[in-house]
Amino acid sequence: MPGGKILGLVILFCLLMGNKSFCQDDPTYLFHEDRVTSHAPFQEFHNRPFKTSIDAGVVFGFTGVSGIYTNYVNNLSAKTGYTFGLIEEIPVQKRSYVDIGIEILQDGVSFNSYFFSFDGSSIYNGVEPYTHNVTMNEIQVPILFKFPLGPTDRKLRSIYMTAGVKFRYISFTNSTVTNDSTGYLTWEGEKDVTSLYKMFSPFGNAIAEMSIGYQRNARKKKRRGWYMNLEYNYGLSPLEYSGNRAGSNYIVFRLNSLIFKVGKIF
Repeated sequence: MPGGKILGLVILFCLLMGNKSFCQDDPTYLFHEDRVTSHAPFQEFHNRPFKTSIDAGVVFGFTGVSGIYTNYVNNLSAKTGYTFGLIEEIPVQKRSYVDIGIEILQDGVSFNSYFFSFDGSSIYNGVEPYTHNVTMNEIQVPILFKFPLGPTDRKLRSIYMTAGVKFRYISFTNSTVTNDSTGYLTWEGEKDVTSLYKMFSPFGNAIAEMSIGYQRNARKKKRRGWYMNLEYNYGLSPLEYSGNRAGSNYIVFRLNSLIFKVGKIF
């Protein structure tokens, strides 16, 4: 009878719905009689907490002479250095962050030029038989905007970019001048590198920064993951090297850097 068929279909539908509800009520049910606890994948929530990260990196410098003293410098090159940083990530908007922190960095330059002593002649004859070696220690305070390239919800891996500015403070410099013909140390000085365009201090200036990075998020909240990025720092102010502060070797140069970093997020 048609009524009996309809009743049978209704009973079958109710049985199927009851079996589906049973599967949803038990989150560990996967198939047959096996019960395996499934782990929820990483997910970025809108109400996100602050994140703290530490990083370390290698600094590759790029330099060049600026101004009218380019004829008095040969073989100018930047040193390879290192950096350590502590960054606090503050969530803004839906998936972006503002990164604020502090970084310790060492870099420097070396070049061949002349050298005038305090009691020597100040006539330049075109000979540049001295090697100037400048090591710089910097404290940098970044203020960066970090944003992902693509969705981050329910993903363990993501690609991101940062862009912003840094305040650079040259905390210490050590300079040595060596006579190339004898190999002897001719002069050694400190704090003889300053900023051409000063910011808050003769040793302060600004840097424009941009980077691209890869982030691997952890499943558990206690271990939030790690990251690595490649960033380029462009110095907005040239730097002044004053030599022995007696009118000798005044040189204006730029020092930019490419930095590879690896960090841990807590």
